[in-house]
Amino acid sequence: MTPLPGKRLGPFCFRHLRPGAGCSYLPQEWMYLTDRGVPMIRPNRRVMVFSAHAADFCSRAGGAILRFVDAGCDVQIHDLTYGEKCESPLLWNENPAITEDEVKEIRRNEIEAAAAVLGAPISCLDYEDSPLLVGPERRGEILELIRAFRPDLVLCHWKNDFLHPDHVEAANAVIWASRYCFRPGIKTDHPPCPAPEIVCYEPIAGIGPVVGYVPNLYVDVFAVWDRKVEAMRALATQPELPEKYGIIAAYRALEAQITANMKETTMAEAFVRLGTEAAP
Repeated sequence: MTPLPGKRLGPFCFRHLRPGAGCSYLPQEWMYLTDRGVPMIRPNRRVMVFSAHAADFCSRAGGAILRFVDAGCDVQIHDLTYGEKCESPLLWNENPAITEDEVKEIRRNEIEAAAAVLGAPISCLDYEDSPLLVGPERRGEILELIRAFRPDLVLCHWKNDFLHPDHVEAANAVIWASRYCFRPGIKTDHPPCPAPEIVCYEPIAGIGPVVGYVPNLYVDVFAVWDRKVEAMRALATQPELPEKYGIIAAYRALEAQITANMKETTMAEAFVRLGTEAAP
């Protein structure tokens, strides 16, 4: 089998096979997804962002979402929970008599306001957090969302963010759905679709070295930083977000200056792209 250079076969293998060579059980056009070596943020992409809790999408990837939207991409955000337990201690401490439904309503209003600033629609699957449990039925629901939207890029939690089990549960479910969405033997209301590229955003702030998070993609977010801060401030239940993620963005920019030759950037978001790249 002689590979042709420059293309990728799914998110985990990036050589372009001759038609009829290997993986013959898949439609040929589904093998040839986006090229490597091109900017992650470019016009006309279809991007899905999955978040275990209310604020994860914004604090970790809000700048990239803004960049995608500004580039004319079609972006959807899906929270798996409202973060009613683990992300909302402020509400529980201020009012011990508050109900879980009341917390969810407050968080719902916050995430809708934050997503509006980012310019992308958002939904919440309301799976409940701490613990977040995504069994076969719920994985099927995520698979259905992916097949309905047909993204070429999925952003989700780091797969080894084990100091927050909810994040690992969310990542495993999203990766599962992203890797089975093209299988015709798995039946859903929507037909199979090509497997999207998978990119993981930051783990819990400050634990990257512990969970093996070594970024291989950086996004310059300086030009959109004020809007990201506005979106994070909409998540008023977590007032610490702008300061905490400002520190992280400045540090990631330093990494990007040194390791990615992004000499001018002063605020950056970091990501890990799952997969490898073929040398030309």
